[in-house]
Amino acid sequence: MANKTLNTILILLCVAMLATSVGYGVHQANHVEKLNDEWHSETQQQLNVALEFEALERAFGYLGFIHHFKNYVLRRTDYYYVEATKSYWEANEALLNLLLVDLPNSDVNDIITIQGTLNEYFKNLNYVYLELKLESAVDVDKRVRVDDNNAREALIRLRAGVVTNLSKLNQNANASDESKSTWSFVSTSLPLFVIVFLAIILSVVARQMFHRQRETNAIFNFSPDGCLYADSEGNILRANKAVTTIFGYSLTELTSMKVEDLMDESLRQDHVLHREDFSKISRTRLMSDSTTEVKGKTKFGNAKPLSIAISSFEYDKTYRNIAIIRDLSAQNKTENDPQYDLLTSLRSRRAMEQLMDVEVKRAKRYGRNMSVLLINIDDFKTLNDNEGHTAGDEGLVMAADHLRNVFRTVDHIGRWGGDEFLVVCPELDAEDAIYLADRVCMRFAKLPFPWDTKLTMSIGISSMSPTRASGSLETLFDEADQALYSAKAQGRNRQQHFRELRRPKLVN
Repeated sequence: MANKTLNTILILLCVAMLATSVGYGVHQANHVEKLNDEWHSETQQQLNVALEFEALERAFGYLGFIHHFKNYVLRRTDYYYVEATKSYWEANEALLNLLLVDLPNSDVNDIITIQGTLNEYFKNLNYVYLELKLESAVDVDKRVRVDDNNAREALIRLRAGVVTNLSKLNQNANASDESKSTWSFVSTSLPLFVIVFLAIILSVVARQMFHRQRETNAIFNFSPDGCLYADSEGNILRANKAVTTIFGYSLTELTSMKVEDLMDESLRQDHVLHREDFSKISRTRLMSDSTTEVKGKTKFGNAKPLSIAISSFEYDKTYRNIAIIRDLSAQNKTENDPQYDLLTSLRSRRAMEQLMDVEVKRAKRYGRNMSVLLINIDDFKTLNDNEGHTAGDEGLVMAADHLRNVFRTVDHIGRWGGDEFLVVCPELDAEDAIYLADRVCMRFAKLPFPWDTKLTMSIGISSMSPTRASGSLETLFDEADQALYSAKAQGRNRQQHFRELRRPKLVN
């Protein structure tokens, strides 16, 4: 009886242990399955990256934005403009989604390259829509041509990376299925180890995601233009730092306001109606044109001229609006200031005469170096004759931008007249002026001009030094002018310093 009872107890204990073991095994198997699902979720995230990249290629590529952009340039119909705009925002959404994912820095740089090219195309699209709608397709194509080689190379690199990642994910999935039983055993034996290991991985991933989110916020906040994000009711959901600079409100204040609060009281009611109508479908437009000026109202009640591009798009079964805002105050001030040239935004001839007089007197008084460079665009008349005066204006603007990029911030750059520019360089001796002029000529000749006529620069230089105290404004300019004439006579696309003209030539 005692043995029978003991055997019964042992059998019950074995059954209990077996049931406990089976129950624990099932519990651990479910736990491993749950972990496996989480791993597959991460795999799905990588697949989503591939899908976002596919959406980017479809929206940006030659069957998407580029296709519609080219067709709009050729045909100038609103259908292609709307389709191009729609593709632009689809590509932008795909780029933003990719930036929110943990990607290598090289991929992030490629995405930024693609986004820069896309934005340049979009700017040109709106330029054609607003300014060049009546121009011929050939002229428009030349003026809005974009070098997208870097973007295409970036797309190729990203595509290769996506394929590699998917291949690795497939291999990992197969390896995971084959070793599932082994991991079940390991998870049963070492549950604490698995939990700690996963906690470390999740911690690392969370830190990387947090870092990427901070980087994305930095890109948004440090944009030179204001970015305002609002819902269909006009409530401001988010704004960057540029918006606070333009309007004077803090970020906290802005997120408790409506977009109409940033407008004059007399325009708010009408704007509500326009906003409600605009937010019914996905679209993009520029609020101002050649006959309309948009003004915002700052926190202090001041009216400020603005350039605003707005877009409406569907998000989570509702419509949201985003506005890109640029403060035109400084630009308008420059345009209305006689001290600046209207076309190039460089200093005017009158302003340069005053600055040159000041710098000459300062150099003579303190015994300092100073150089003057008189710059002329070679073949500018040929460009005007072959391509028209509009191309000539573009050539002058390109030349002005080139000079801003090459010269120092302390140098005074002005448009002297026609296709001539004058640069006054304080503290620059003759040798450094010659070196700088060579660099100006060389870099300008390599610019990607959108015409068959290739432009170059000829430069005449004159200098003052501590040993030359007799120089005057008129003398320096006459010397630079003579040196420029000599540079032209020697074949153009070169610099010539006046001192070289005064040296005697060697006689064989």
